[in-house]
Amino acid sequence: MSSLLSDYPRYAWHLLVGVRAKMESGLAAQRVRDLAPWLDLTQPRAILDVGNGSLRPQYALLRGAGHRVVGIDFVNRPGTGWRRSAYNVMRQLYALQLRLPGATMNPQGLVGGNVGVLPFANSSFDLAISNAAFEHFLDVPAVLADLQRVLRPGGVIWAGVHLFTSPSGGHNVSFTQYPLRSLPPGAEPWDHLRAQRRPFSVPLNRWRKGQYLAAFAEHFEVLAHYCGLREGEQWLSPALEAELSAYTRDELSCATLVIIARKRG
Repeated sequence: MSSLLSDYPRYAWHLLVGVRAKMESGLAAQRVRDLAPWLDLTQPRAILDVGNGSLRPQYALLRGAGHRVVGIDFVNRPGTGWRRSAYNVMRQLYALQLRLPGATMNPQGLVGGNVGVLPFANSSFDLAISNAAFEHFLDVPAVLADLQRVLRPGGVIWAGVHLFTSPSGGHNVSFTQYPLRSLPPGAEPWDHLRAQRRPFSVPLNRWRKGQYLAAFAEHFEVLAHYCGLREGEQWLSPALEAELSAYTRDELSCATLVIIARKRG
């Protein structure tokens, strides 16, 4: 916990100077390129943001691009307190940096609920997106089954998954660096796959790349997948690779797995 607290000033600085906004804007542009062969996002679409997060920048960017966007996440439930107020200020800062109307951050399109039991009618959406959320879903098959239900025939899902097998996959090292380039004092690379001296701070399903791809293939036609972000190769010595031989080098160095899939029929 102390290492997380020490990261907050740097995290706030990254928000203030626009580092995070630039990253989110780049992610949105990459998603448009990824989806171009299968879905034209120059036309208004009905989009579901699955696990939109407290700052919800992708939700806002999609709304700002003219799409009808619904976000679902437990954090969308009403609440009060200093943390809620702080997130509201950060969201408005994001809106300014991303050159979006402040209204794009407003909660009228947000639903507080369980992503495994979606409160939407069948065939409601053209596209489902999810960024850095699937690793926190403790029942991935249930989420995918309900996404299959609410997508229209031919509808597409774009998911960016923060892989547990990556150096930062345990979510217990610096969250201000993505990709991870340095370790906090006393931290060992891939500790969460080894001695597990550092506790986890958030729920994680610990799935591996092959498990995600198999689960997506069970419910959708997988159109493409790739590693969107790599980290940690500088720490992969021959001795460490031997110790972690249960995992491939690709698994150990891929921080973000991007999966693009389509509803059959």
